[in-house]
Amino acid sequence: MDKKIKPHNHIHDALQLDGRPDTMIEYYKKWSETYDKDVTDNYFGIAYIAELLHKHVSENQQDHIANMEQINIVDVGCGTGLAGKHIHQLGYRSIDGIDLSPEMIQKAEESGVYRNLISGIDIHQPIQDNLYKAYDAAVCVGVFTMGHIHPESLYQLAALTTSGGIMVISTRVPYYKETNFQAVSDQMQEEGLLTLKSHYMNAPYRDDGDAHYWVYEVLS
Repeated sequence: MDKKIKPHNHIHDALQLDGRPDTMIEYYKKWSETYDKDVTDNYFGIAYIAELLHKHVSENQQDHIANMEQINIVDVGCGTGLAGKHIHQLGYRSIDGIDLSPEMIQKAEESGVYRNLISGIDIHQPIQDNLYKAYDAAVCVGVFTMGHIHPESLYQLAALTTSGGIMVISTRVPYYKETNFQAVSDQMQEEGLLTLKSHYMNAPYRDDGDAHYWVYEVLS
């Protein structure tokens, strides 16, 4: 078999997961060793979402340049820290990472870009008290995808983010088409929890498909 196909096999298999925490933990335990090598080639989404975060946080923060190092950011489903590295390169220093997989968190520690890293976080479940409304911004790339989390996890991201804060999220195109993500997004806006500031449809993500990107302001 052509070796160039193997990374895509890993990604394909991940998209077939059932979203159960035990299944996810076991799969990423095995994949953590080669994850970066498998996904980084032609993975445009990590840089794209970091730039979107920077753009919209800058617009929301009048003293942004002076306070970049103090802006509290959470990288939700941070994995090995690929997005965190890009965010750090833009000048942010108060970045926390949360993920379900202990092995992926161990890899993220090696990046040296996170202030705090927490494993065992199931974003389907209510946010623990010490993380509730703790962040000025939340970024989530490669997580709202098939086989991983339900669209209702948007509620948990909003729970992490303070009022007036920003959430920047990617959804793979098939995920958006096959789930009720749009309905959940609309419902949260109707409930006065969020407002959609910008969205970018069919934008670059990976060489195996595009993604939609969503920028929300948290209202309460």
